[in-house]
Amino acid sequence: MIFVKIVQLFSYYRSRIRGLLYNLYPGIHVGKGSLIEPGAKLSCQYGGSITIGDNCVIFRGGLLLTHGGDIVLGNQCTVNPYAVIYGQGGVTISNCVRIAAHCSIIPSNHIFDDPNQYIFQQGLSKKGIKIGEDVWLGSGVKVLDGVNIECGCVIGANSVVTKSTEPYGVYVGAPARLIRTRGETIK
Repeated sequence: MIFVKIVQLFSYYRSRIRGLLYNLYPGIHVGKGSLIEPGAKLSCQYGGSITIGDNCVIFRGGLLLTHGGDIVLGNQCTVNPYAVIYGQGGVTISNCVRIAAHCSIIPSNHIFDDPNQYIFQQGLSKKGIKIGEDVWLGSGVKVLDGVNIECGCVIGANSVVTKSTEPYGVYVGAPARLIRTRGETIK
């Protein structure tokens, strides 16, 4: 029992120290009380910046990759295992957002209009993504470029969000569609 507690304390403090050390990297700021678990990756490759608010947790396998854009997480957010947040067109995530395992937030899209040219040579559109306060993205959710997820929304597992949402909406499916509003009684 004591050994388990020692291991838990060691892991906790190692994650806290890891968050503090990330503040030494150019372009990365980690707020007070935030935990970055071993195996999580924060990268400003190709430029851009990452700002993580206070009391956030980035779990093992979580990836925040700027690819030239900016990623901003508010306070008390969680990025669970194997969730990926790219930054090309910019991502702003407000306070108290829960991002479940295996989610992908992708603020860019390939341009592919010219069939006589390779897709990767046609560039990217970069509209960006904004996610409001108190949002829960269920496991495996994909959020695509140009989307604004309003405050209080719940996005069901494996949904693909291609359009902006209404506040406090519950969305499911591919593409995600509104099935009800939080606060409504279920019959």
